[in-house]
Amino acid sequence: MKYVLTLSRWHKVAERINAALKEREANVKTAFTATTISPWNKEGVEEKASEIGRRAAADLALVEAGARAVAAIRATLALRNAELGISGKLAEVEGANRRAALYRTIIDGQKPDMVRPEVVRMLPAELVGETESWGFARRSALGVTLQTADRVLVESLREKLSREQGYATRLLDDVADLNREKLEIDVPQEVIGIAGLAV
Repeated sequence: MKYVLTLSRWHKVAERINAALKEREANVKTAFTATTISPWNKEGVEEKASEIGRRAAADLALVEAGARAVAAIRATLALRNAELGISGKLAEVEGANRRAALYRTIIDGQKPDMVRPEVVRMLPAELVGETESWGFARRSALGVTLQTADRVLVESLREKLSREQGYATRLLDDVADLNREKLEIDVPQEVIGIAGLAV
């Protein structure tokens, strides 16, 4: 049966079918590989086994049809996404978010106890762990964190961060708008119920 839904709705339909298939797959595996009985319960075993086998065969057929339906939905979505440029926009979003994360790390990494390189020579000898004038004391292992990012760089990163975040948001809004596009896909009759689609 053919359905016309938005791209975002088709994604949800594929997820719904997959979720239903996982339960059916588990039932099929259990029925065909792990069905156990008590040794003293021999009455009606043939009928019970036959019924378990029938249900498992029906579930197996549904899993097969459902897996084909999900593959068809995803393939159709992939083609339409490519035509609309959604994949490219999502790749741009990933790049913008990666740059923004780096900028955020550098900005947040600036601490008040950092020391500019030109100030290191002015630090008190006790703080740096210099030897006494007679040279018998050892240097301590105290470290000083250098502030290698100057104020101008940090401010430029704040601007870039804001710009990248805005860019990613605009792209995601574009993708959301594009996902409202409608698409017709044929869904097999036996899968309609687990897909949550109206008949």
